[in-house]
Amino acid sequence: MTTSFTSSFSARPSPTVPPASQSFEPLVKAVLKHRLSRNVFAFSAAFSLAFHILFWSSDDSSLSARLLSPTWIMGVLPIIVSRKLNLTTHNTVAPSPRQTLAGAFSKSSTCRISTVYTASALLLLSLHLYSAPAIRECLNLSVFVKSKKHPYYLNGCLIFLVTAQAWFALCYSLRNIMLERFVFRWSRNVPSNPPNLFVNLPLILTTIALFTLVTLTAYNVVFGLMRVISRTFLLGLITLANWEFAETLFNLYIPQPIDVSHTTAEPNVTLVSGVTSTDLVFLHFAYSDLRNLATDSSPSSSTRRIALFSDQKYNPSLWSTLVRATLLRLGHDYQTLLRRGRAAPPSPPPPVAAPTSTVPNPPSTPILRQPIYKPLQQSPLARILNSLASDSDLSRATEEVAKEVETVAKEVHIPELFRSVTASPTSAAPASTAVVRVAQNPPAAPSTLITSVQQSCYGLLVKYAPLQSREVCTQLNGWLARERIHKRAEMSLPNRELDALIIESLSALVCASLTEDRYGVVQRDIPRILEAFLSFLQAAEDYQDEVAYELDDTNSAVFRQKERVRVEVAKASEAISVVIDALKSGISDIVRTFGDKLTAFKFPPKTAKKLQSFID
Repeated sequence: MTTSFTSSFSARPSPTVPPASQSFEPLVKAVLKHRLSRNVFAFSAAFSLAFHILFWSSDDSSLSARLLSPTWIMGVLPIIVSRKLNLTTHNTVAPSPRQTLAGAFSKSSTCRISTVYTASALLLLSLHLYSAPAIRECLNLSVFVKSKKHPYYLNGCLIFLVTAQAWFALCYSLRNIMLERFVFRWSRNVPSNPPNLFVNLPLILTTIALFTLVTLTAYNVVFGLMRVISRTFLLGLITLANWEFAETLFNLYIPQPIDVSHTTAEPNVTLVSGVTSTDLVFLHFAYSDLRNLATDSSPSSSTRRIALFSDQKYNPSLWSTLVRATLLRLGHDYQTLLRRGRAAPPSPPPPVAAPTSTVPNPPSTPILRQPIYKPLQQSPLARILNSLASDSDLSRATEEVAKEVETVAKEVHIPELFRSVTASPTSAAPASTAVVRVAQNPPAAPSTLITSVQQSCYGLLVKYAPLQSREVCTQLNGWLARERIHKRAEMSLPNRELDALIIESLSALVCASLTEDRYGVVQRDIPRILEAFLSFLQAAEDYQDEVAYELDDTNSAVFRQKERVRVEVAKASEAISVVIDALKSGISDIVRTFGDKLTAFKFPPKTAKKLQSFID
């Protein structure tokens, strides 16, 4: 007799790495919120208040009224909030300015952003007119003109100021679109302590003053000069200077690196969780923290790396999760480079399942649902009555009569005038032909209509405009439509800064694993890592050679065009070199660290040949 014993021990599944939305992202959001309120809000409010006291307020206003002016709340705060809400991580680079504008106007957020800028500009104008009654009376900026004959005529000077502020807002929003300010910009070489912004303040004011002057000049060309031009320029300068200072603060403080993993109980888990994020903004901060951990030589960082390599608590392990997410990110950008920035082709449809074979039914005798005997011959009177009672018989009888009439007409040569009333099978041919013609020529699409309108306008311009105007329009159209070489390079490598950061972090961890990896976990992934690096490097070098060929292929005698292509090729090479330099440095560090130990690994022939050049 056997007795069974029950055990209290049971296999517990290993935990997985928590998602980034639960561990890493909340910490980064808290730091960004602190930066937004402490740096961007505070400094932009101080700048706006200083400008209001120096240039905006009238002499008769008190100091307390100047300090309590809601200039920043009405004119600057909506701009910062709009920038924060509409900030995107997907860099949709276009090769030409026309495509950049077309891509921006195809988004619904562009209209909202332009509306916010326009509303803020008009609110600043209203606040200025309300807080400076002396200026309003001096320039006669009332809503209606002071006329007894026409007391309800709108004031032209006021309309000029309102439209000028709206013009400034629209031009500034277009400038931000061309500068791609609503795309998150991050550089791996950003210093931890940002430089003093007030050192660059004269440059910012000079730039925005020139932009205001050019914008106002273009506005005056359209609407004509008026006596309020100086006040319009001052209003535009103050408005745009406040906006530009706030935008510069946003660009300076928000992308600063954030190290938050060391503040948690399990820093390695938090860091690896951040690497698995799907948001590129949080990926930048996560890999920045990972690079600091990988390159720091302090004992605490070494202890963290040893714990990262030897983790056995999670399934998959921390290192496996880290290297898988890293190689997937690099592989995605590698495929984008091979496609030269074009969209990925659609996935093929799933295969259609083969129809199941069905057993055919056995033959059977069909059932006839009709009389089997020959019908009796009907009298002529009965046939006429049946024809009248049935539409189908009547129509068939009519067709038979028509055919007989047509035959007789051909035999006795009846004129066409009388034969036209007979039913001819060719009479329906024009209608069917028209239907086929309409089917072959469907109605024009909206894009075709827009293109035809543009061509008509261009024809009118060529026919009636002066020669100089036509030349200017031709040059402007060429400038808008011309594709830039460096923009194509940015399209092919949209996440080059992130890729370089990933390569630096991963190569530093591989080098540190030689002395800190106790179980050889990292060494198993070295062939995959080197193969990914070398493949990416080969594709980047091939594209760099392709871009350099653009300069040699330019056989233009115009020096200006040759110089323009040279500058664009230099910018494109600089963008590609961000990834190439990081890859060469990372591969060289791994080769110097491991040396002859790399002979223990097996590589594909193409990868081994490329790797041999670094060993030599």
